[in-house]
Amino acid sequence: MSRVIGHRGARSIAPENTLASIRAAGGCGADLVEVDVRLTKDGFLVVIHDASVDRTTDGSGKVEEMALEEIRALDAGQGERVPTLAEAVRLAEDLDLGIVVEMKEEGLEDLVVRELEGRRAIVTSFFHGSVREVKELGGLKTGIIISSLPIDPVDLALSAKADSIFPQLTNPNLFIAARRAGVEVYPWTINDPDEVRWLNRLGAAGIVTDDPCGVREAADDPVTNVRAGECQYYPCHHFEGQDCTFCFCPLYPCKDPELGRFIRSRRGKRLWSCVDCTLVHRPSVARYLSDHPAATTEELKRVDRAGGD
Repeated sequence: MSRVIGHRGARSIAPENTLASIRAAGGCGADLVEVDVRLTKDGFLVVIHDASVDRTTDGSGKVEEMALEEIRALDAGQGERVPTLAEAVRLAEDLDLGIVVEMKEEGLEDLVVRELEGRRAIVTSFFHGSVREVKELGGLKTGIIISSLPIDPVDLALSAKADSIFPQLTNPNLFIAARRAGVEVYPWTINDPDEVRWLNRLGAAGIVTDDPCGVREAADDPVTNVRAGECQYYPCHHFEGQDCTFCFCPLYPCKDPELGRFIRSRRGKRLWSCVDCTLVHRPSVARYLSDHPAATTEELKRVDRAGGD
């Protein structure tokens, strides 16, 4: 079971980063709502994603060159206005929603901390130095955003003194390392219920989605332990950091056609499935993999052919 974070509110059903979108996320049963913030020319934090108003409103111009009054005069879709962060925070509280605030530029740290102090909030950014500064300014929860899969994303989070990672790309090793370090993982932007269930299985604390209504049921599906006596592989290899709730192959996704295959989710997404593979559970292979954690699937298949057990 993971938390559902409405991305820019619930942008699949309402104009993004508006009060209507926040209300829609609340109506879908989201646990938190994510919004983006930028600074106007006259020093107000407004909820908008892009550096300009061109894409999301009927106006044009850069946010940093416009006063709040000018931005508020624009239509952000379906008659909605661009809200201030203060308005978004108040509405989220009224709806009993937590709020995730992404700083879209540097230099907002002090203003954001003052606005969110004492609130149920997470402050995030691609600017990891800003995330660290927010943590040093106050007691708010923070998260780094990453769009690639660096060598050690958990080290990046710890360097920024962050409580969480918001990754666009994930793999099982990220979840293993994050659990060991006490860092939460919130993948984005996940709109496929089957992918939500898989990420639950890996140990996601929550998922960021454009469609909180569409994934709410999948996010609530429980991830249960398999009792030892019922597991077909017991006693298994028990790699370090692995337990039965988050049982997965350390090589996933190997994409080896002898060991698994691509399948289509209900929504047509192409996913790698190795549910029928037993390679790493075989004793000789498990022993070899424990001693050689960087082994490839080809090496393990050779060990299996030679092992005889």
